[in-house]
Amino acid sequence: MTVKNKTLRIAEAARSVFYIPILATVEAGFLAQEGYEGILGPEPGKGADRLKQLNQGIVDVLGNTPTLSFLWLEQQVQGDLPVQVATVNHRDGFFLVGRKAGDDFRWKDLEGAGLVTSNFSLQPLASLRLCLSEIPGVDADKIRLLNDYANMALAAQAFRDGVGDFVHLQEPFASVLVEDGVGFLAASVGESLGPLAFSTLAMSRKFIRERADAAEAFMRAYHATLRWLDASTPEEIVSAIIRLFEGTSHNVLVRSVKNCKAIGCWQPDPVISRESYERMVDMWIQAGHMKRRYPFEQVVYTGLAEK
Repeated sequence: MTVKNKTLRIAEAARSVFYIPILATVEAGFLAQEGYEGILGPEPGKGADRLKQLNQGIVDVLGNTPTLSFLWLEQQVQGDLPVQVATVNHRDGFFLVGRKAGDDFRWKDLEGAGLVTSNFSLQPLASLRLCLSEIPGVDADKIRLLNDYANMALAAQAFRDGVGDFVHLQEPFASVLVEDGVGFLAASVGESLGPLAFSTLAMSRKFIRERADAAEAFMRAYHATLRWLDASTPEEIVSAIIRLFEGTSHNVLVRSVKNCKAIGCWQPDPVISRESYERMVDMWIQAGHMKRRYPFEQVVYTGLAEK
């Protein structure tokens, strides 16, 4: 077997604490224990086009979300739809940071307030809207969404510069603001919304079929990573991945990992459940991005994770 065939190209959804399960599979050595080198890199393309990279062999494993599969199906993209094979995050990983201490925060406090969000993806706002729709007495139409920011870094900087009353961020962006005394952690969207397959891993059917040994080795390594994350302290986890977050302090990363673990983002079971998938379908339909429900089996393949 050539060196090339012992290398797996793994595209991250983003360089974020939220995606530590992907990062730690390589950085904590679990993939190496299976005899493979993992090459981490940014997620290629935009929208459903990101899935095409799998069919083209540019990427072997893609950090993404079932909503990319929904976009593929809605847009009637030609070609074999890659499959979602494992869960990365079992919760929405976005937090609300406010300007006042969050001990007495109520979701209704968002009414009339300015909420800074980023528009890099449709999913975070769709998930937030689903969350708000399920909280009694909250009128989402009364929230002033300030959604002019192309990424979370720009949204965080806008809040730092005095824009808005709250900001909607993943980690470590939320904890950086808290650590710097700019704001306070007010609420977790994921904690309120509950389980859903917010982010997942995808592979092409061709990769699973023609490089079955590699696909299974990756899944063994990934499952071992999830078990390690569940059993490890935030400090131990940060020690394994800190080199990937140059410029972010150790304290911020530890705080970020604690926040993600506290709401159950990462679970030791990699299998995408039917229930968590259906919640994602609910979210996408409510947001108006999808006209019909696509069957679980059309999007998800559980065989690798179950094995």
